[in-house]
This record gives sequence, structure tokens and C-alpha cells, in this order.
Amino acid sequence: MSLNRVIGRGAEIPWHLPEDFKWFKETTMGGVLVMGRRTFESIGRPLPGRETVVLSRSGFAHDEVRTVGSLDELDPADETRPMFIAGGAQVYEQALPRCSDLLLT
Repeated sequence: MSLNRVIGRGAEIPWHLPEDFKWFKETTMGGVLVMGRRTFESIGRPLPGRETVVLSRSGFAHDEVRTVGSLDELDPADETRPMFIAGGAQVYEQALPRCSDLLLT
């Protein structure tokens, strides 16, 4: 996060910090990554070693990810692995009130 609280710009992270990417990978490995469709499309593929859940109201489909139309379709109590919100802004806004922890770098 920048000093003025920016976490992304458009569909990109406006900086490249290898140690931050390493921390993200180590922290989320084996977990469930929840992200919006545009965030997924900017990454271009599911990240290895994690289940990817794409939140989309547009009927988005991809063979290698699970798609849901609403966060209400996800129940963390049903999931044995940790869940991580990976963007974008609308997904963060919807998910933040439901989160037990906030991990910022």
C-alpha cells in the first residue's frame, strides 16, 4: 500500500517489489484466492498452489477457476483452507466487513 492508501491502479499494481510478491505467494499458498473478474484477467491465469475463485456478475467462465456471482455464495465456515481477498476495489469493499484479519504490505 502506498502512503496515500493506493493498492492498485486500473488493473495493475503500480510498483514492483519482489519481496512483496514473495510474501504474498508464501502467505496465500495452499489457500483460496477470491478476486474479481478484471483482477483475474489482469493476472491471466490461476496462481499455482491456490484455488482461485472469481467473483463475476457477467457469467464469466474459465475451466481452471470457480466462479461465483456473489460473496454470499462463499461460506468461510465450509472451507478448511484460509481465504484471501485479492482484489479489485469492489471485491475489497464487499469483503472487508466479513473479514476477520487484514493483511497489508
